[in-house]
Amino acid sequence: MALEKRFINKVKEESGSLSVVIIGLFVITTASLMVMTDIATIMVAKRSLAQATEAAAQSGVHALDKSAYYQGKGTMLTAPLAIATKRDHPDIPIDCEIGGTEVILELKSWSNDSSNMKLRQLKDIQLTSFECDGRNLQIQTRSEVELPFKVPFSSTTSVFLQASAGVTNQVQEGFYLFGVRIR
Repeated sequence: MALEKRFINKVKEESGSLSVVIIGLFVITTASLMVMTDIATIMVAKRSLAQATEAAAQSGVHALDKSAYYQGKGTMLTAPLAIATKRDHPDIPIDCEIGGTEVILELKSWSNDSSNMKLRQLKDIQLTSFECDGRNLQIQTRSEVELPFKVPFSSTTSVFLQASAGVTNQVQEGFYLFGVRIR
């Protein structure tokens, strides 16, 4: 009977119950911080991949198709007449073959870059889609990002991200005299 009484008194005793709560809250806080750090890493990596994709698309769109660009007749009055009649300028033609090479070179540059422009957890950037019709260029990229912490209660250590960009090279409106924009 005395043994039962001591056991019941020990169970009813409240000393030490606060340490269990503190340990539980510590575990929850630590897990939450790990998850938030992983989410922040994914967001920064997504922005870094988007910057690389946009830079590659811009690099590719600047590949001028000279034969298409210089066809037709133009005079000194072509640009002022286009402004006066509010005629739209045609898009600048893109050499898709050279543009594709420029896109790949820019993505390789971003993949091999160790500066602060690229998130270090972002692995090789892959070109997954390239579409060019001579006027517009659209690309899609994919990369894997290593997470700083393993996601609690799972085996996830990395995530795949995708980004896309589409660009058109257009003539800037205005009248230029000796390289200086007048209007």
